[in-house]
Amino acid sequence: MKNNFLIIIIFVTLHFTTVLGDNLNIQSDNILIDKKSNSTIFRNNVIVVDKQNNVFKTDYAEYQKDVQLLKSVGETNIRTSNGYYLTGEDILFDNKNKTITSEKPATIIDLNNNNISLENFSYSTKDNFFKSIGKIQIKDSKNNSYNFTQIYIDERKREIIGTDTKTFLNADSFKVNEKNKPRVFANTVKIDEFENQFTKSVFTLCNYREKDKCPPWSLQATEMTHDKRKKTIYYDNAVIKIYDVPIFYLPKLSHPDPTVDRRSGFLPPSFSDSKNLGAGVQIPYYIALDRDKDLTLTSKLFVDENPLIFGQYRQAFAKSNLLFDFGYTQGYKKTSDTKRAGDKTHFFSNFVKNFKGNKGSSNSIELNLQNVSNDKYLKLYKIESDLVNYETETLENSLAFAHENNDLFFGVKASAFRTLKESYNDRFEYILPDIVVDKNLFSNERYGNADFTSNVNIHNYDTNKQENLFVNDINWKFKNFNYSSGLKGKLLGKLKNINYETKNAFAYKENTTSELFGAIGYLAEIDFFKQTENNAKHLLTPKALFRYSPDHMRKESDDTVRLNHSDIFSLDRLNVFNNFESGINTTLGFDYKINNSDKEFDFSIGQIINLKENKKMPSSSSLDEKLSDVVGASSYKLSDKMNISYNFAIDQNYKDINYNEFRTSFNADPFKINFNYLLESKHIGDQEYLKTSVELARGTNGLLNFETKRNLITNSAEFYNLSYEYINDCLRAGLVYRREFYDDSELESENSLMFKLTLIPFGNVNSPSFNK
Repeated sequence: MKNNFLIIIIFVTLHFTTVLGDNLNIQSDNILIDKKSNSTIFRNNVIVVDKQNNVFKTDYAEYQKDVQLLKSVGETNIRTSNGYYLTGEDILFDNKNKTITSEKPATIIDLNNNNISLENFSYSTKDNFFKSIGKIQIKDSKNNSYNFTQIYIDERKREIIGTDTKTFLNADSFKVNEKNKPRVFANTVKIDEFENQFTKSVFTLCNYREKDKCPPWSLQATEMTHDKRKKTIYYDNAVIKIYDVPIFYLPKLSHPDPTVDRRSGFLPPSFSDSKNLGAGVQIPYYIALDRDKDLTLTSKLFVDENPLIFGQYRQAFAKSNLLFDFGYTQGYKKTSDTKRAGDKTHFFSNFVKNFKGNKGSSNSIELNLQNVSNDKYLKLYKIESDLVNYETETLENSLAFAHENNDLFFGVKASAFRTLKESYNDRFEYILPDIVVDKNLFSNERYGNADFTSNVNIHNYDTNKQENLFVNDINWKFKNFNYSSGLKGKLLGKLKNINYETKNAFAYKENTTSELFGAIGYLAEIDFFKQTENNAKHLLTPKALFRYSPDHMRKESDDTVRLNHSDIFSLDRLNVFNNFESGINTTLGFDYKINNSDKEFDFSIGQIINLKENKKMPSSSSLDEKLSDVVGASSYKLSDKMNISYNFAIDQNYKDINYNEFRTSFNADPFKINFNYLLESKHIGDQEYLKTSVELARGTNGLLNFETKRNLITNSAEFYNLSYEYINDCLRAGLVYRREFYDDSELESENSLMFKLTLIPFGNVNSPSFNK
């Protein structure tokens, strides 16, 4: 060959090492030297280490010593001196200028386990700095995705700076709803180990909308910082937009990120307007005091009235929980004959402790405290929480203890009651103590089962009236008798011992008295079964109860006792602990059931026939006559979408209806309707009304609801409720209009309007668990 084409090839065996240049160490299984191109070729297991301890691995590389340029061909792996790993191909190592570059795609894994995909890159071995322009994506260890058009990675500071960023927070911990698509679009982002910092950003949690329409809510800021250590997101010059319409501006704003279960901060406000108080806004502030306790303080501010401050404190213990509910206002600014001056307050508390006793018994202690300074306060300010309901008409302060094991229950309770109704002369009532003992005496196949109940009750009411009662009951059910004819029988027995000492209680004797009542009965029934051709199953069960009790009961003064179909075949139809029905009577009736695939029909009816009139029974029960009302109940399930129920009481003349209750529910998505009609007349009561509830779902997000109650005796409405609620994965908005008609000395008939808007997750707060 000619000299100018002479090529000298040197073959070197495995793991030959050579040093080329001042700062470069190269190892390879095979080395070829091409003198024509003045380059050295390395093949198989090529390892290059520079002075900065960057490690370069490939299976083919060419090195030009004069310009200190190393070029790999094919797949190449690099471990930088700071521990970053890069995988790419066709990479150029310029040892003279201390750069490593490639125009081919590459992937970097940094010390925070971020996976960074690049279209190209340039790396400075001197400054430990990556940069890239093009289509760039980062996937972090929590599956969040960051897209850029330009990126800078500083290994020394362990930070990433990107421009034109679109960040998709795909980690489940950052979502409240499975449909959430949390994302941040920003001009620039800086990512390091402790925080992400976005400039000129737009943040939303909402799902995508058709044709890329604006999200239900977004939050724009000149700077947005996610502090990973504090789990808090901070905003500068924040603008909140609802469907791209600016509604709120704050120079500074912060909130917990969605990974936080509980964090102090403001909760969503609500706006209201009522006739009695005028326009107002309710602003709650949540305080996470510790992992087992928290506090919610709410300011209810009015345009024309003094503010109301109320709150709720919650604390969970290992086997108990505690709640406080309290509030204060100075009352009306402008007073009148109906709007009376004075501060108004409330305090409600509940404490429950559960603990185990000997031999696995269960025990509990419960304390309830309820107090308001003004009878109209709760209803006027619409106070409602876990402990308070503004429709409450009786307050109860009580302390109770209960013990229970396999066959014994023991309970003791002390209670003080206060009514908020104006019609009562004495509003206070006390029961102290109220002791109940319930014990199973025996339970076996031969004698059936018997339970013993004892009750001590001391009752003070109407200022100077007192009842001290000690009542003992034994309830016995003998085993069932089954006859060859198909007839079934059951022997029932009951003993009641009432001991009392009273003062100014007109229903009792004046002297200390002990009374013994008892009843024995025999319940007979027979089942008739039929199955039709369409597989409908019919079950008819005629029943008869023969009952005897010695005739010496006291006159019952409780005029709210009503005969009910559910207990008409029991021995104790009066169902009060301090008196007992006497006399000889028979109850006749039947149950009828039809079961046909998805349709079910139940009907029960019965009537009591007394041997003679018993005027000591309350007339409201109809048991003071020889023939009681005919009482019954029926329910009809037409399908999974429609149910009808009907309860009734027909007068003994079999013509007049004394009680009529009709309920129906119809659910044909997206439409739901419920009717409730009630009539009470003659001895049962004096009311007739119709309640209606209608729901209409608008798509998958909207819900329209209308409720009303109409008094059919006065032909007037008692209230109207009209509400519309819109809910999606990231926004909840509600508008409620309520019209109430009061007959009250202080409260006027009420028109109220309330609006509440919740941006999820800003409105989600988890309270301490009370089920530990």
